[in-house]
Amino acid sequence: MLSRAAERVYWLARYLERVENTTRLINVHTGLMMDLPREAEIGWFTLVSLFDGDAFYHARHPKINENNVMHFLLADTDNPMALINALSALRENARTSLDLLPEETWEQVNELYLQVKTELPALYNRRRRQHLLVAIMERCQTIWGIIANHMSRNHAYYFLQTAKHLERTDMTSRILEMASLLLKDNRGDDVRAFDGLLWTHLLRSLSALQMFTQQYGSNLVAAQVLDFLTHDAHFPRSLAFSLSSVGHSLSALPEPDTLLARQQALLAIVDELDCRDIPAETIHQQMDTLQVQLADLNRLINQQWFYPDAF
Repeated sequence: MLSRAAERVYWLARYLERVENTTRLINVHTGLMMDLPREAEIGWFTLVSLFDGDAFYHARHPKINENNVMHFLLADTDNPMALINALSALRENARTSLDLLPEETWEQVNELYLQVKTELPALYNRRRRQHLLVAIMERCQTIWGIIANHMSRNHAYYFLQTAKHLERTDMTSRILEMASLLLKDNRGDDVRAFDGLLWTHLLRSLSALQMFTQQYGSNLVAAQVLDFLTHDAHFPRSLAFSLSSVGHSLSALPEPDTLLARQQALLAIVDELDCRDIPAETIHQQMDTLQVQLADLNRLINQQWFYPDAF
């Protein structure tokens, strides 16, 4: 398989997973904001911080409000983190990988892009925006279903899977950063009074609420939620499961030993994380560190398979 082709399908999967997770997070956070009292200290800007976009946002918007945050995260073509730019990159990588993917993949990706372009002007209407976000999530899941059910288990497939689970690990770590905000010792009484609601929304952002309650019951305890999303070996969006899946996919690709060693080292770090008794600020730092290490694994993948002559 050519390096350029491998790189295209790899980034197709990263952008597809990024689009779904960004949409999922904005959708759930909007629900949370509707349930919290207006004076609560958690606001729209929490979303921008999760994507490390604080400085860039302030350079573009003098005020923090719902409309500006939604424009920044969804429609701002000058913001590389915006959903519309991830969708454009997804579409381009799908268009140039037609010979490697089930043909329905391109049809779904193109229809998704055109739908979002058409309906983005309505993003300032909350109800219509929520409908659009749900439609995006459903379309992304359809595309993953087509890939899972109609694609041979070849190198292109395993590049897709490696990228999907690497991106998913990164997004789960960012959502756990949100948990660290909720756990701060100095959070106000207005937030403490809604702790159960906050944990419910956090689990929903990863579609984890039902699986969590099957295991732990309906009493949401912070330590159990954090342990579930970090270590559960059977839930597909936990850090441990996603990183293990990265290793499984890497092992099906040529000469993976160096990358597998790095993946195993990362998995060992996640295994040793104990989110139950440590300060919230430490969780924040641990997730930041994990994101840097995930970026380094991505760099090594580039070095190994996409640009071996550049290093």
